[in-house]
Amino acid sequence: MRLAKYSHRKLLGLFSRDVVLTLDSIKEALGTTSKATVFRKLKSLGHRASYSHAGKYHTLDTLASYNKYGIWSFNQIYFSQQGSLVDTLEAIINKSQEGYFASELQTLVHVRVFNALTQLVVSGRVLREQIAGEYLYISKVLGTDQLARRKQSIMLCACKEEKVLIPGFGSEVVTDCLQTFLSILDERQKRLYLGLESMKLGHGGDLRLSQLTGINVKTIAKGRRELSSKNITPGRIRKVGAGRSSIKKKLMW
Repeated sequence: MRLAKYSHRKLLGLFSRDVVLTLDSIKEALGTTSKATVFRKLKSLGHRASYSHAGKYHTLDTLASYNKYGIWSFNQIYFSQQGSLVDTLEAIINKSQEGYFASELQTLVHVRVFNALTQLVVSGRVLREQIAGEYLYISKVLGTDQLARRKQSIMLCACKEEKVLIPGFGSEVVTDCLQTFLSILDERQKRLYLGLESMKLGHGGDLRLSQLTGINVKTIAKGRRELSSKNITPGRIRKVGAGRSSIKKKLMW
């Protein structure tokens, strides 16, 4: 009987040790240069390619602990039970109660989502509706109900006439003080502070604070992402090179 040249046992041992591997490291371990051989072995073991890092990394489903969205991360490398980012976003949108804004989806999957969402919309796999100045991505089948629920949530969160306010900002006095406080902050401090408040509120926090303060929802989302990344340079408002050109620089031209 002919023995398998590239054993499953060796590959399993490699994954047990390192959990996540690149294609090149698997080739080297198996002593082959053939992609077809590697993928044949991976398929038989129930492997999963990362949807982040351009699919560079691989793991086994038996090693992953997926969250309720079907996502698992290892050293900031992200994997999905659905496979690709496009399929992952479609599944999340289809299962949602009230659809998702792009900023919310990006928070869930931890990578940029614009291109994948565009692909889903163009191919007709999901729908989008503009609401509160931003596109809401909804299911083809359940989209009408999702849109209605989201509109209701926005009304409940934003409508002062109904006395339903954001937790912690439940009175006009506090809201007025918030506006005064924001007026003495620079643009960076504003977005970082509101980003922190949004994180405390959880799902939909960016939009709710945008409606309360009048600050663009994307600005608040940016502040939240900056805080999450912990990559903040003290004392600088804009990145180097950002902002308007100085008058002196313009005159030189």
